[in-house]
Amino acid sequence: MRDVEHVKVLLNIYVKNIDELLSKAKKYVGLLKEAKTLAEELASVEYEVEIM
Repeated sequence: MRDVEHVKVLLNIYVKNIDELLSKAKKYVGLLKEAKTLAEELASVEYEVEIM
């Protein structure tokens, strides 16, 4: 097996509007958590059905 030379590379990356994107992502996470909670609550509701 050959020896592989490892090279370190330093990159500076700029992402336009990163703060706005992170803020939106946090809001979506909150909405998903709320939706999960609501779905669990709905799943635990017991319904009584009467057919006439």
